[in-house]
Amino acid sequence: MGPRHRLRRLRRRLQPRLQQYKAHLLCNVANDLFLEAELMILAFATGIMDVVTFPDYRVFASNQTGNTALLAIGALNIGGGIVRLQHVGMSLGFFMAGGLVIGQLGNVFGSKRRIWLLVSNMVQTALVFAAAALHTHTDYAPNETTDLVIIALLAFASGGQVAMARTVSIPEVTTAMVTSAYVDFLVDPNIFSSPNRPRNRRFVFICSLILGSFIGAILYKYVSPAVALYFSALGKAIACIAFFFNRDAMPQAID
Repeated sequence: MGPRHRLRRLRRRLQPRLQQYKAHLLCNVANDLFLEAELMILAFATGIMDVVTFPDYRVFASNQTGNTALLAIGALNIGGGIVRLQHVGMSLGFFMAGGLVIGQLGNVFGSKRRIWLLVSNMVQTALVFAAAALHTHTDYAPNETTDLVIIALLAFASGGQVAMARTVSIPEVTTAMVTSAYVDFLVDPNIFSSPNRPRNRRFVFICSLILGSFIGAILYKYVSPAVALYFSALGKAIACIAFFFNRDAMPQAID
C-alpha cells in the first residue's frame, strides 16, 4: 500500500468529521442561557476595562455616554484641564469604527453564525491582550503615542463587542452601557412577577458589570493596571472559546 493510497483512505475517513465541523461552524447559535452567560462574561470584562482607562486616561473605552460629556469638557478645557480632548476623540472615533466594521461584517456573514462569533471575538480579545502588553511597557516608559494606541485598541474592541451583542437577539444585555438597563429594570411593569426572563437578564447584566468594575479596581490598586487589562482579556478569551460549544439554533419552519 503506497503513501498516496494511505492518504486517500485518511481523507475518506476524515471527510465526514470535517463536514460535521463545517456545519457546526456555519450554524447559528441558539438563544439560550449559555449565550446569555457568555454575554455576562463579556460585561464583566468590560467593567474591568473601563476601571483601568478612566483613572489612567480620563476616558472610557466602552461608556460612550460618559465620553460624549467629556468631549465637551475637553473641547472647552474646563474642569482644570484633566480631560484630554485627543483621548476622548480617540475613544469615540475608534469605538464607532469598531461598531461599524464588526456590525456591518456581521450583517454580511451572519451575526449569530458561530464562525463569525468566534472570529470577531478572537479579534476583540487579541486587541485587548495587545493593549495590556503595551500598558505593561508604559509602566516603565510612559509615552503619549502609546497611550493613544492603547485607547484606540480598547475602544475598537469595545465597539465591536457592543455591535456583536446587539445583534444576537438578547436586547437586555448590551455588555457595556448600563443606564438603559437600570431604567428598564425599574420601570418593568412585571418587575415583581415570576417568571420574568428580561428582568432577570437585566439584573444579572448590571451585577456582572458592577462586579467586573470592583474586581478591576482591586487589581488596579493592589496589583497593576496592566494586570487588570490582562484579566479583562482573559474574560473575553473564555467567552470566545465558549462560543464553539453553544447549542445550534433550531431551523425555522417554513410556512
